[in-house]
Amino acid sequence: MEKDLTFCQKLQEAGAADEIVALYQQYLNSGNKQGQERLLRQFRSIQNVKLKTDREKLACLDYMIAKVENM
Repeated sequence: MEKDLTFCQKLQEAGAADEIVALYQQYLNSGNKQGQERLLRQFRSIQNVKLKTDREKLACLDYMIAKVENM
């Protein structure tokens, strides 16, 4: 049970919505390892896209900072 709680806490810390955590918990309780893995992979993919977008935003800010410094 401790491991189950840790997994759900880690999902929440990673930014998973309550619905995703609840679905993961259902898969965990039913022993559906394929469902758990699929859900984690889907969530990872979503987070990866968000991370890429955030990196692009930071790159734009870095560019703007460099331009201001060189004025």
